Amino acid sequence: MDASGLHLLWAWLAIWLAGLWAGVWEWFIVAWWLNAILRNPEMKSKIITYMVLFIALTESVAIYWLIVALQILDKDPSIISDPYRLVAAWLAIWIAGIWVGIWEWYLGMKAIQNMGKNPELNSTFMVLTILGMALTESAAIYWLVVALQLLW
Repeated sequence: MDASGLHLLWAWLAIWLAGLWAGVWEWFIVAWWLNAILRNPEMKSKIITYMVLFIALTESVAIYWLIVALQILDKDPSIISDPYRLVAAWLAIWIAGIWVGIWEWYLGMKAIQNMGKNPELNSTFMVLTILGMALTESAAIYWLVVALQLLW
C-alpha cells in the first residue's frame, strides 16, 4: 500500500474506533445510571447531572482521536517520507484512548453505582471521581502530544 492509501486507512480507523469505543463506554455509563436511579429514585436529578459530566469526560478521548485523524488527513501523502510515523502516531493515541477510556468508564460507573447506594456520600464521590478522571485524562493528553509530534 502506498503512502496515500496508508494515510486514508489510518485516519479512517482513528475515527471509526473513536466512535465505536466512545459509544461502548457511554452505553455502559448510561446502563449504570439507570440502575442507580432504580436503587435511589430521589437522587435522579443529581445522578443525571453526574452521568452527563462523566459521559463528556469519556467523550474527550474520542476528540483526541479526531484531532489525530484530522492531522493525518492534513498531511500531503506525496511528501510523507516515512509512512510509519502515521502508524506510530495512530498507535500512540489508539492505545492511550483505549486504556484511558476504560478507566474513565470504570470510575464513572463505580461513582454512579455508589451514589445510588449511598446518597449521603454523593458530594464525596463526585469530587473524587472528577479528580480521578482528570488525572486519568492527563495520560491521554500526553499521548496526544506524542502523536502530534510524530505527525509534525
